[in-house]
Amino acid sequence: MNITFLDGVLFVTYFCLLFLSIFWLLVLFFTDEKKENKKLDSYPFFSAIVPAYNEEESIGATLNSLINLDYPKDKREIVVVNDGSKDNTQAIVEKFITEHPDYNIALLNQNNKGKGSAMNKGLAIVKGKYFACLDADSFVASNALQVMLPELETDDEVAAICPVLKVQKPKSILQKVQWCEYIINMYYKYLNARLHCIHVTPGPFSVYRTEVIQKLGGFNEKTITEDLEIAIRLQKNQYKILQSFDTIVETVAPNSWKALFRQRVRWYKGSVDNTIVYRELLFNKKYGDFGMVRMPTIIFSGIIAIVLGLTVGHSLIRGIVRLFQALRDVHFDVFTLIKHASIDINWLGLPFFKLVIAGTLLCISFFVMIKSFQLVQEKITNYGKTWISLVTYLLIYSLFLTSVWVYIAYMLIRRKKNFWF
Repeated sequence: MNITFLDGVLFVTYFCLLFLSIFWLLVLFFTDEKKENKKLDSYPFFSAIVPAYNEEESIGATLNSLINLDYPKDKREIVVVNDGSKDNTQAIVEKFITEHPDYNIALLNQNNKGKGSAMNKGLAIVKGKYFACLDADSFVASNALQVMLPELETDDEVAAICPVLKVQKPKSILQKVQWCEYIINMYYKYLNARLHCIHVTPGPFSVYRTEVIQKLGGFNEKTITEDLEIAIRLQKNQYKILQSFDTIVETVAPNSWKALFRQRVRWYKGSVDNTIVYRELLFNKKYGDFGMVRMPTIIFSGIIAIVLGLTVGHSLIRGIVRLFQALRDVHFDVFTLIKHASIDINWLGLPFFKLVIAGTLLCISFFVMIKSFQLVQEKITNYGKTWISLVTYLLIYSLFLTSVWVYIAYMLIRRKKNFWF
């Protein structure tokens, strides 16, 4: 059997994927899950910061979700930071404040400087012992503080806690694909949480210990993924980040491939940038599983995606070239080519090793998908017949994410500037 260089690369990639899959299965079955139903003995003051840029369509609902939190009115505040919006965001917030005089809501306006700057502007004036960022296109469940704050109150080493993040009422196929993706990602976050390896505190209502974030200098205003950067910085300083599965935050998902592409490029490019900045954590035993497992896989996942993408592209090009040659041989007489076509399968020549590995990975993928939906208590049929979305997620969407990583590689090679979503 002749093994080409491409085969060698594929074997190594498949082996690494299989290794990681088995590793996370071992984490699932052989690590303890400690779960306690903790309750608040008192009500510490809490602040919510809402950075907003051109969010006129959703910010009203976002603020409504905040005032509907199950928490005393006199023990919380809302700070909206209008980051130079060019639409009616400011007017909508001002009207909301007027219509809800019983709530402590403040509006700060600034020129467009980015989310990190907006968060720091709000952080400079908040009074809460704890604060949360809530993106202006996200909506928090009413029980969030009752569930999340006890974890912070009972352990001073915990600097942040994250909720379950879901896509709000997906309608299109693309949004349903993201709905599946978010649910599956929550499962991996569940596994990472078991190893204290959470590497991102998402904008939709991650709750922080105010004193800790202020001591660390606030949010980074230069990075395009400030929520990932602050999480890695917390890990570097040996703080704990927890993941709750008892409360939900819903967010609006992009409804076009272009918008989704730009969003994912920002997310993944930001993860690469911050991994490079914090490269001292890579394979560093001082940071435990976070340094030995989580940090390397941030980059490694992108490398795997690029390798598999280029491999698929190479195979497609070879297939197209062979088809062109066959058409040329019959002077592009398609009907003659079809007429003389025959199916001749050499069963002994099939790449059984590749097929076994691919089949194993596919079975693991289905297992993870089932466990993911069970974890977040969702049904695959919640939004109608979603089998098309699942097939799209498993087959087409993976190719889409591969194109994102290939573009990021291009950005790194050409040193192209980062952009916001």
